[in-house]
Amino acid sequence: MAEQTPKVHKLKTLSPPSFQLMPFWPDNIEAWFCYTEADFSEHGVIDTRAQFLAVVKALPCEFNRCVTPSMFTSDVAEPYEILKRSILNRGDLTDRQSLDQLFNNIDLHYGSATDMLQRMREVIGLRTFDEGLFEQLFLSKLPQQVQAVLVSFQNNALDELAASADRILEITKSSTTEVFSVKENLTRLRMT
Repeated sequence: MAEQTPKVHKLKTLSPPSFQLMPFWPDNIEAWFCYTEADFSEHGVIDTRAQFLAVVKALPCEFNRCVTPSMFTSDVAEPYEILKRSILNRGDLTDRQSLDQLFNNIDLHYGSATDMLQRMREVIGLRTFDEGLFEQLFLSKLPQQVQAVLVSFQNNALDELAASADRILEITKSSTTEVFSVKENLTRLRMT
């Protein structure tokens, strides 16, 4: 019987490009991908698997859920594009989380809705976020009864919504004060 020699399979390995991508920008993911693709073009990196590996290496750990084991298989034709879509889709959630953290200590306790909106804009500074998301978060910080009334003003600009919220809050505040005053007077009358 002839002795069989084991077959050795050589795996085709790709290493990431020899240059290093700039640090990931969770605040502006789309712009980061534009710069990344410019780097790929400048350095002649056209293989999508090499692009994929370079991006995986550059990602911060909070984005590791975007990378799945199946992306590393040879069955996946465009791993870079799949990863990019996954990251951009997750970016929406990241924007929401970032804004939630930024606005954590901002509320109506010390001013009007207009003041609160101004503070929220100051906290954001030069960062860019989706206006619809910003509006949602602003409205979510208002009392439920104010939100319910503002539903009919959906097409108004955010500054107009804040001004309307101020008027609604003033009306509800004065009617609450009047009710409290009436209750107080009734209590005094009962005591006499």
